[in-house]
Amino acid sequence: LPIPATHVVDRKARRAACSARCITSFTVWFLPSRTVAEGDAMKVMLTCVAAVASLAGIATWQESRERVDISARSIPWGSPDAAAPKQLPGKMILVPGGKYLIGDAHELDAPVRRVEIAPFLVDRHEVTNRQFQQFVRATGYVTSAEREGGAWVYRGGESDWKRIAGANWRSPLGPGSSIESAMDHPVVAVTWDDASAYARWAGKRLPTEVEWEVAARGGEAQAAGHDVVNPSRDASANVWQGTWPKKNDLTDGFFYTAPAGSFAPNRLGLYDMIGNVWEWTADWYSDGSHPPTLKVARGGSWFCSSNYCSAFRPGFRGKSPAGHAFNNVGFRCASDVPAPVQSAELVVR
Repeated sequence: LPIPATHVVDRKARRAACSARCITSFTVWFLPSRTVAEGDAMKVMLTCVAAVASLAGIATWQESRERVDISARSIPWGSPDAAAPKQLPGKMILVPGGKYLIGDAHELDAPVRRVEIAPFLVDRHEVTNRQFQQFVRATGYVTSAEREGGAWVYRGGESDWKRIAGANWRSPLGPGSSIESAMDHPVVAVTWDDASAYARWAGKRLPTEVEWEVAARGGEAQAAGHDVVNPSRDASANVWQGTWPKKNDLTDGFFYTAPAGSFAPNRLGLYDMIGNVWEWTADWYSDGSHPPTLKVARGGSWFCSSNYCSAFRPGFRGKSPAGHAFNNVGFRCASDVPAPVQSAELVVR
C-alpha cells in the first residue's frame, strides 16, 4: 500500500525479515563447503530454517492483527463530550537563532549534527479545522482529497490503512464522519500542497525540517542524541497507548486527534510538537543515495505506538508523497522574523 514512511513497519517484524534475508544471503553466497554436494545440502537446510523463521514471524504478526478490539469502530472523530476548548493566544512564538545540535542516534538517516539557523516564528499549535475552514471559505479552495475523491484512513477496530472514497478534511473517517465536534482539533487529510496553499494565504510558510526540530526540542542547544521521550508510556502527548492494532488503552484520553492545547507545551510554549498529527515541513526527504521524491513530515501522531511506529522523537524523520492525504497528517506554519520585531509580544516564556 502506498502509505507514507511516517507509518513505519513494526521494528521487530523488520528485524526478523532482515535477519531471514541475511541468513539466506550468507548461506547462498558465503558458506564454504568441502564438496559441491555437501555445500548444496547445507545451503538448502539453512535456507529452509531461514524461511521457517520468516514465516513464523509473519504468522505472529498476522495473529496480532486478527485480535483487534472491534469496539473501537464506534469511536467518533472529535470530542463530543469534551469541555470547552482551551483558549490559546494567537501570536506566534519566536525561536532564537543560533547553533543547535539536532539528529537521532537511533536513525541512520538522522545523524546527530550541529546546525546554525536564523531566528524564525512558528505557530503555537497545529492549524485547526476552524482555521482551515476560514481559509476555505475565504478562497473557495478545494483540497487534493476532495478533488481526487478520497484519502488514506485508519479507523479504530481495523487492522490496516485503507483508501476511503469520500474521506477528506471535512470527513476524516470517510462518509458519515464529520469535524463538527473537532473544530479546535488539528486539520487532517491535507496534502503537502494543501498545507502550502494555506500557508501562502496566511502570509506564512511551512517550517524547514531543521527549524521544526529545533522548535520541537524547545530551543535547547544541546538536546539531541538518545532521546528518551516515550509518551506511549507516560501519556504526555497524544499517541497510541497499548499495542497496535489490538487495543488503544486511551491513557491520554483520546483515540484520534485531540484539541490544540490539550497537553503541556514545551519549553518555548509550543503545543503538540510530538504526537497528535504528523506535521508537513518544507523540505524534500533525502538520505543522500536517491533523488528526493518525498516530503518530510515530523512529530508522530495519535496513531504512533511503541510496537508499530515509535516516531514520537524530535529527531525522527517521516516522509510521504506530497500529494497523499492521511487522517493523521496535518501541519503548522512558520515565518521569517519581521524587522523590527518586538520579542516581548511573541514569546510567552
